[in-house]
Amino acid sequence: NNQLKVTLLGDASKLNATLKTASGRLKSFGKSTTAVGKSLQTRLALPLALAGGAAIKMATDFDKSMTKIKSLVGIAGDEVDRMGVGVKAMAKEFAISSADAADALFFVTSAGLRGKDAMEALEGSMKASAIGMGEAKTIAQLTSAAMNAYGSDTLNASDATDVLTAAIREGSIESDELASVMGGVLPVASNMGIAFDQVGAAFAAMSRTGTPAAQAATQLNSIMMGIMKPTQTAADAMEEMGLSSAGLRQQIKDEGLLSVLNTLKEGANQNARAFETAFGNVRALKGEI
Repeated sequence: NNQLKVTLLGDASKLNATLKTASGRLKSFGKSTTAVGKSLQTRLALPLALAGGAAIKMATDFDKSMTKIKSLVGIAGDEVDRMGVGVKAMAKEFAISSADAADALFFVTSAGLRGKDAMEALEGSMKASAIGMGEAKTIAQLTSAAMNAYGSDTLNASDATDVLTAAIREGSIESDELASVMGGVLPVASNMGIAFDQVGAAFAAMSRTGTPAAQAATQLNSIMMGIMKPTQTAADAMEEMGLSSAGLRQQIKDEGLLSVLNTLKEGANQNARAFETAFGNVRALKGEI
């Protein structure tokens, strides 16, 4: 029994020593785990907090844009709410923030587009933005201006976006450059029966010769107005170049705007004075158009 007692005590002694060692390791492991936990919490919580903050801001911006559509554009709240569902779905489809999509919709509705036309214009703008053609709201502004100028029955959102995409891709021009000036050209072009793709082609061609978008817009407006409503002095100057407003209008109808710009470029090269008299302060067209 004594032997047994000693053995048990001895065993207990070893066990206590083992447990103390194990306890120390557990405490050490616990401290290590706590440290790792704190580190992970810092590493994960901060990005998650930032992501959460960004999400909250995005949601707030989305709500602001949708509220502006209700209050400033004057569309009924329930209709705006229905549009909001579509906006979020498209934003997800094209990997664009819902706030940016809502901002683009504000431009579309501000331009007067409603219902199906508005949502089609938004979708086309978001598609163009998704392939790198610029911000969705900028494309939306251009698309809406074109559809307003030509009428949605004549120019739908898909065709308008295709023309804009081609003009940006083929020319040396950015969407924000076009957005600030193109709208001023479209009413005159539409009134003259010049198709939207011809206007886009003209901007692209002129940009490739180094003409800035704003200057191109000024030149195109002056040329179109000079052809549409020439003064007697301008008509006489065109006659000196062997041209007439009636002939140029017919050429636009038959061959397009680019053909007329090339004809005028040749006329300017032959008689710069007459060209300037006919078309005001328009600088002579240059390069291959």
